[in-house]
Amino acid sequence: MPSPDGPIAVSGAAGYLGGRVVAALGTSARALLRTPVPWLPAHLQVTCDLLRPADDIARSLEGASTAIHLAGHNEVVAAEDPERALTETVAMADSLRSAAVAVGIRRIVYVSTVHVYGDQLRPGALVHEGLEARPTSAYARARATCEDVLRADAAVECVVLRLSNAVGAPADPSVDRWTLVASDLCRQAVLDRTMVLRSTGQQWRDFIVLEDACRLVLATLQDRVAPGTYNLASGRPATVRSLAELIQDRVERMCGWRPGLEGPAPVGEPDEPYVIGTDGLGSLGLRAELPLEEGVDEIIDHCIKHEAALRGGAGR
Repeated sequence: MPSPDGPIAVSGAAGYLGGRVVAALGTSARALLRTPVPWLPAHLQVTCDLLRPADDIARSLEGASTAIHLAGHNEVVAAEDPERALTETVAMADSLRSAAVAVGIRRIVYVSTVHVYGDQLRPGALVHEGLEARPTSAYARARATCEDVLRADAAVECVVLRLSNAVGAPADPSVDRWTLVASDLCRQAVLDRTMVLRSTGQQWRDFIVLEDACRLVLATLQDRVAPGTYNLASGRPATVRSLAELIQDRVERMCGWRPGLEGPAPVGEPDEPYVIGTDGLGSLGLRAELPLEEGVDEIIDHCIKHEAALRGGAGR
């Protein structure tokens, strides 16, 4: 049976969000990993393959008070191999749920994605938690299915957090999420002194500072956050081009030189932004607080400190 003061089990602990969540939890974390990593404290790591039978996973969860489920294939893998991404991501969620119920864990916090809203992320829309999931991509379909799997068992409370676009430094440069737009642009700016946009950059996004995202994830471990679905976002839309221009400004301030910006020229004015509603957590006093500059500065500083590793291929 779990102890109310037991560790918090974190699946996907070596990932972009997972590594930072484990760092924020400190000694309260139990990092579930398929393969140990050198940059997390060894005593916090437990080898656990979520594609193994639930009985095997249950042994890794014994004594844990709560589980934060972050494991699953990212959008890059989902685009390359949609069937595998869907099958394995859902299987991991189902096995974790079964194992958590078996050992008496009461609450699972699952970090999903705002992309489950699909085409409801359209110009002028207010995207609130009351909207049904209408995923269109393989990545979003996998996450939406995991939401259903985890919510289906009344034996465990499920908090679903639909994350927008987190901006901040990974726990280690080897964490392979340099395809994320803010991380990619910051790395280009520091290593190449020029950023290249693949589009006009007029598309809207909701950027939340990674430190804020971690803080809010941990806040949902508390009983005052009822089981349910919540958007995990800043509620402040920004274009990709405005993000790139912000990175130019912050690199110039931190490094003394201004990176270039290349790519297709903007065409007319951007569409009206959609807004990710954050009233669910906001009604509990839980909101993103940090300005986007802090997340950008964190990535730039990380790239400067780890420039040799990044040039050597870490995270590529």
